[in-house]
Amino acid sequence: MSQKFTPKNLRQPISCYEESSWHANGNPIWETDNYSVWEDLFPVTPGHLLWIPKKNVIPFIRLTYGDAYEYGQEQISQGHWAGFNIGQNIGLAAGQTVLWPHIHLIPRHEDGTTDKGGIRRSIPNGNHYPAY
Repeated sequence: MSQKFTPKNLRQPISCYEESSWHANGNPIWETDNYSVWEDLFPVTPGHLLWIPKKNVIPFIRLTYGDAYEYGQEQISQGHWAGFNIGQNIGLAAGQTVLWPHIHLIPRHEDGTTDKGGIRRSIPNGNHYPAY
């Protein structure tokens, strides 16, 4: 008999992969033994994907991140994307709301934004000047 997991609320500790995937959108697009890939429920751009490792351990996270990066590079080389953002929010102070590791892969297109200011522009009203 399989164990039933209760989805957790935002900012509530999550103990396993099954409790984490409720925040994704529908069913996974694809999955492996190590991770699953989902459409983001609140996409930044069309095609925004969540890569969710099935275990909260460094080898799974590293593999998931690497495969997400390779996928993004393939999308660029095939001409589907002009670029991409990839990353994680780790901890409540960094804006993490689902407390299970997950990697955001956000497609970017030439006409997608006029501000090409990089990561410093990701924080509205932040100090966007170098610290040197």
